[in-house]
Amino acid sequence: MNAPPRPPLLLPYRNRDSHKGDYGRILAVGGSRGMAGSISMTAMSALRTGSGLVSAIIPDRCLETVAGFDPCIMTIAAPDSEAGHFDTSAMATFESHSVTADAIAIGPGMGTGPGAIAMVILACCMPKIPRVFDADALNIVAVSSDECECVGPAVWTPHPGEMQRLTGVSANDRDAQIDAARKLASKLGIVILLKGTKTIVTDGQETWCNQTGNPGMAKGGSGDCLAGIIASLLGQGLATIQAAKLGAHVHGRAGDLAADEVGEFGMTPVDLIRHLPAAMREVIES
Repeated sequence: MNAPPRPPLLLPYRNRDSHKGDYGRILAVGGSRGMAGSISMTAMSALRTGSGLVSAIIPDRCLETVAGFDPCIMTIAAPDSEAGHFDTSAMATFESHSVTADAIAIGPGMGTGPGAIAMVILACCMPKIPRVFDADALNIVAVSSDECECVGPAVWTPHPGEMQRLTGVSANDRDAQIDAARKLASKLGIVILLKGTKTIVTDGQETWCNQTGNPGMAKGGSGDCLAGIIASLLGQGLATIQAAKLGAHVHGRAGDLAADEVGEFGMTPVDLIRHLPAAMREVIES
């Protein structure tokens, strides 16, 4: 499969004498009992996209599970409930570790309980840190908009159902959702990546349509990977619109490479993650 046109390469040159701290400290926040895989795929995708250091804040009882997915993920246990969700006191853990982060991805698998709500509200109020809001973080924003006033650089990555919850526009009306994404991005001063066939990226002024990807990516976990990819690019110094555009391209291209190897029917997001290095190399070398 030939590679489609890509966004301009904006990643900084890697000096031979550089170190892990030069390529972004990423903080992935999410997970819960039964959903530890979500935030693990976010963290693993950030590693495979080039981040130097990736940490995951997860509920305490999920720590060993997340650590078991990849030994390169640095796990941070946060207070949790008996059900395995974030406790409200987990926001102190989040706040203390956010000060060293170059970018944050929040939402995958975290649920919408009181602890998760507290952490998303806190994430909205970090104007100096680029953030990716995905999955349950967006569901929380949708029902707590008065408290979740997002300031500073941010990328929201809703699928059509989440976009409907955010704006009230039907998930079945793609054109209307694209228009709503433009208006919402302009109003809030953020970037919105609207998932779907030919994913749309907009900051309210510019709207870009991704050309990579395939139906084999329509499996739970693909969006978690995308959140990690974009966070990685943000941590490496790209602006929000650049990171979202290039992230969408790389995500889809890795999916295409996975489909070439194992087929669309049987591929999973884990296959996508395995092909991220090749997708990144293809972008860089081309």
